[in-house]
Amino acid sequence: MGQTLSFVADKAQGKIQVRRICDKVFDQCADKNLLPFDKVHIATLMVYNSVNKQLLSPHKEPPSTETIRTKVETLRSSGIAGIEKNKFFDLIMEWIKRDLRLVLANRVLLALLAAPLMAIKTKSAAMNVKRIQNAAEKVPTPLIISAYTLGLVLLQDSRVN
Repeated sequence: MGQTLSFVADKAQGKIQVRRICDKVFDQCADKNLLPFDKVHIATLMVYNSVNKQLLSPHKEPPSTETIRTKVETLRSSGIAGIEKNKFFDLIMEWIKRDLRLVLANRVLLALLAAPLMAIKTKSAAMNVKRIQNAAEKVPTPLIISAYTLGLVLLQDSRVN
């Protein structure tokens, strides 16, 4: 149950999309399952470019060159040859975490604004159909609003691949 709720929260925030983007960029830029330090800045910009295209919300600014350089120097001083895939994802998440909160807030706000209207329109349309009119009368409108809100938050970014 906890894993399911964690997955739903990650999906609503966009972390799953960021993971997918990071994996794709890492595979493009990595040499032998390690991302060289000289490619970290380019890979970060590629991730932010893809995130800005896919996640609907305000434009997300990538970290400054100085921030990336400082982090690379810290990693380089620890004696490792490059960055692994999970470490790269953790690094991106460290920088993009605040922006993902905005993504979630925008999704919830949109869902809370749209769901009541959609629920009322659905119920009024169902009342005009003779076969389901009795069932439509029994279902409370707040229940329909809750279902639409949850659906809109989780399915705003669904794509058919």
